Amino acid sequence: MNHLSVPVVGKAKPFVPTNENTRAKQPGSMWKRRIGVWLIGLVIVSVLAPIIMSVAGNIWIDEKKLAAVHEPKSGMYVKLDEMPDYVWKAFVAIEDHRFMMHDGVDPVALARAIWIDVSQGAYVQGGSTITMQLARNLFLTHDKTMLRKAKEMAIALQLEQRYSKKELLEMYLNVIYFGHGKYGIGEASAFYFGKTANGNGSETISLGEAAILASLPKAPENYSPVKHWQKAKQRQHVVLSRMAELNVIDEGQKQKALREKISVHKTVKTAS
Repeated sequence: MNHLSVPVVGKAKPFVPTNENTRAKQPGSMWKRRIGVWLIGLVIVSVLAPIIMSVAGNIWIDEKKLAAVHEPKSGMYVKLDEMPDYVWKAFVAIEDHRFMMHDGVDPVALARAIWIDVSQGAYVQGGSTITMQLARNLFLTHDKTMLRKAKEMAIALQLEQRYSKKELLEMYLNVIYFGHGKYGIGEASAFYFGKTANGNGSETISLGEAAILASLPKAPENYSPVKHWQKAKQRQHVVLSRMAELNVIDEGQKQKALREKISVHKTVKTAS
């Protein structure tokens, strides 16, 4: 009698994954791949963002307003080459000492401003460069919103592509608001001190006066030497100290400027 032999079924051997499968399922490997993807994404964003922002900035620029900068009324436009160096250096020192090193947006200043704003829970610093301030004064409102800040940065990137640093600084000094309805270094020098900013003779603003004017863009009405002389002097001290710290002037020049007898040329009527 033939017997059908039936194979003996034993216990199944456990599946042992290959080295490739093991590596694919290891948590560390997954995180490495995710980090790699994020890094690639950040590189792409860092490359494309400035291009996109620059294109957007070109759209947001009002060409007529830009052209009008060089056609000022009353002949108050002052060229950079006509100013004593200490005039424009005072503004660069206090407003944007990295002006020559960035492309319109200073990531260091912006990061510092964001950190201060977040830590204090209020809009304390804006991190705006001179080029960003120029963009805001020419084309935008002063509303403290993220959209306005984005536009400000986009326009600044575009302006930096169109103009040299010298041209940008000259435009900035001739359009920035100095309070009391006065725009530009020419109008401000005449209004506050009855002088000019073009370096032609003894009636040019002094270092001490230039430091007071450089104080104004931060808060024109608050630091107005007409309305708040003590605040203006305190802010002047900050500007001159910053210039000395950056070796724009020496300690002797700083002290001499602080001792200057400054006469404010205009007065503003206030309600009694």
